[in-house]
Amino acid sequence: MTRVATAAENNLTLYYMQLNQSAVSNLNAEISTGSDAQTYSQIAPQVAQLEQYRTDVSQQQGFINTINTVSTSMQTMALSLQQILSQVQGFESTLANSAYSQAQPTIQTQANILLQQVAGYLNSQGASGYLFGGTDTSTPPVDLSSLPQGAAATLTASVGGPPSSGGYYAGGANIPPVQIDTQVSVNYGITADNPAFEQIIRVLNFIAQNGPFNSTNPVDQANVTLAGQMLTSATQDLTGISGNLALQQAQLNTAETVHQSTLSIAQNGISNIVSVNQATAITQLQSLETQIEASYTATSQIQKLSLVNYLAS
Repeated sequence: MTRVATAAENNLTLYYMQLNQSAVSNLNAEISTGSDAQTYSQIAPQVAQLEQYRTDVSQQQGFINTINTVSTSMQTMALSLQQILSQVQGFESTLANSAYSQAQPTIQTQANILLQQVAGYLNSQGASGYLFGGTDTSTPPVDLSSLPQGAAATLTASVGGPPSSGGYYAGGANIPPVQIDTQVSVNYGITADNPAFEQIIRVLNFIAQNGPFNSTNPVDQANVTLAGQMLTSATQDLTGISGNLALQQAQLNTAETVHQSTLSIAQNGISNIVSVNQATAITQLQSLETQIEASYTATSQIQKLSLVNYLAS
């Protein structure tokens, strides 16, 4: 004889059906969103770890963005330095002979053309503004309009001050070091009033204002010799500056590699906590749907039972 199910048994069956329906709903959400958890309560034991991973992702991405910005600026600065170095070295190598020549273009014309080119390189711009202007990125750092004219242009008086004082530098102060890691900063800023640039501009302006020179005049001979020495010294300094930029670029590349690795680890950590395995979830969903269909069938049969049906059996 078959025992008639009690109301308690029926309610228990309905309860388990509701649990399964809830599980089906969650699995459908996981499959559609790719996320293993829809609320923090579902991953309560791992919330702290998840937040730490997300903090790491934000921090590492911030460092990477900074490095990319600085790296791009440094590459443009390095190209400008290379152009200045190459052209000034070429000019200096012929100065001893061309300084006394009347041939065209005269040494004055050559110096003036190169002076304008150097100013153009130092007024190079990047994504954030003028690269050699220090903290003032909105103003061209080199303004040649107030440089000394004629006999006022000498090899001994610096022109590194502001245009209002007969100089050329219209930029700002040196930019502060930029942080590329929690305890690592890079001081990459180069301003157009660097002593190497100042010497080059001073010499070129002097030659443009005073050449050509007399090879029999002792004063002219001394000035040409001194001008050549100053240009040699300046290009040696620029070589050192270029070398430092290359080392800093290598440091940035190394730091970015580390940050990218850390970022990947943190992103994988987040994925392991909140992401779902699609294949596993689909298999679980199919199994639950089969169980629910069986429960509906059983419940339907239970609800058809009555005392009359029982006595008639």
